Amino acid sequence: MKTKIKKALKDKNFSELVKGGGVSIFLRFGGLAVGYLLTLVIANLFGARGLGDYVLAITVLRLFTLLAKLGLDTTSIRFIASFALQEKWTSIFYFRKQVVPILSFTSIVASLMMYFLSEPIADLINTNVRYIQLNAFFVMPMAFFMLHYQSLRGLKRIAEFSFFYRMSQSLFSVIAIVIIYQFTTDAEVPVYAYLVSVSIVAFLSFLSYRYWIKNKSEGRQSADKEVRSYSEILKISIPLMFAQSVQFIIAWTDKLMLGNMTTSEDVGIYHTAFKLSMFAAVSLMSINSIASPKFAEMFGKNDMEGLKKVVHQSTKIIFWTSVPLVVIFFIFPEFLLGLFGEEFKIGVTAFIFLSCGRLISSFSGSVGNILQMTGNQNIYAKILFVGAILNVTLNLILIPDTSPLAVFNIVGINGAAFASMSSLIIWNVSMVFVVKKKFGFYTFYIPFIKR
Repeated sequence: MKTKIKKALKDKNFSELVKGGGVSIFLRFGGLAVGYLLTLVIANLFGARGLGDYVLAITVLRLFTLLAKLGLDTTSIRFIASFALQEKWTSIFYFRKQVVPILSFTSIVASLMMYFLSEPIADLINTNVRYIQLNAFFVMPMAFFMLHYQSLRGLKRIAEFSFFYRMSQSLFSVIAIVIIYQFTTDAEVPVYAYLVSVSIVAFLSFLSYRYWIKNKSEGRQSADKEVRSYSEILKISIPLMFAQSVQFIIAWTDKLMLGNMTTSEDVGIYHTAFKLSMFAAVSLMSINSIASPKFAEMFGKNDMEGLKKVVHQSTKIIFWTSVPLVVIFFIFPEFLLGLFGEEFKIGVTAFIFLSCGRLISSFSGSVGNILQMTGNQNIYAKILFVGAILNVTLNLILIPDTSPLAVFNIVGINGAAFASMSSLIIWNVSMVFVVKKKFGFYTFYIPFIKR
């Protein structure tokens, strides 16, 4: 075994996957751990209902922020990275002067829409209308927070980006809850704490971006600038917004639909099970970030054997680092959920379903990234869209008491979890077969079974 490991580490690609993946796993695991701590604190202090109201309130805020951004945050990565590489710092400043007014206007419009639609939205998802109205005032800081951390990513400030993207909101929310709870134990404390954290991270991300753009550009600006028209910027950003919308549907639709068809307590319990199951996806997400450039590199060189080798190496790492966690989930589901309180134990079945979905993702490997890095992004987008529609449809069928699988207890939060598991499995398996058809090899890894 020791000899095999040494031999594998001599392979440059495998060694980079292990080393780079280790750092990425650490950062992602830290972010998930802080998010887990936040869920644990809210669940223990305010119960499943308090957690459910909190989740529903921030989900609505994220939805309207998504609309306000128009994909400009992701577009900024592309332009800023390109300009920075060519040291066109004046172009970055001009690009920002174009983006800020657009984002300010769309944020105000989204805030007004959210505020005046607060009552029907609250009725639709069974949550407190005051939370929706209060959150409406924070669309703009949330939108600019996302713009700034993505801009830091464009400047290749990955440590700062990782902190703001993965950890900052949960970390400051926990701190704010601890402080506010000393003065009031109101059920609204988690929402107030989250909004305090949004304000803090929006300000800090602005300072960080300002510092690094000044640090990199000082004394290097020129009169020359590459000008992009507003229509060109929006032509790129709006399709990205639609892609983000599909991802939002996949990630949040089950919680919103649970809020509509059940109770906020169920939303809180389901959210906890979902958060726990995400630990099994840490390795997949981490290896993806390291392996994606390698997929693109091998494809660009038309080295299909090299691509196949890197794919199989990455899938093997993902499998062996994910399966032990899933096994623990299967053995101790009641104990893990019981950490949040006795009422959360009813989410055991949902937790098992969600963990099964993560397990299939581990078997399948980085299929989505392979398609995106090899010029098959349109196929990927179509599969993603079908997966989103399937998820919504299954939630509509399986959450209500009239669920056709109610006899198997697949109803309510279990129905939502089964829907998520099913769409995740179909999505991954479909992409596995697409990769097989396009490149002639399977991505999955199952020990003792040859591909």
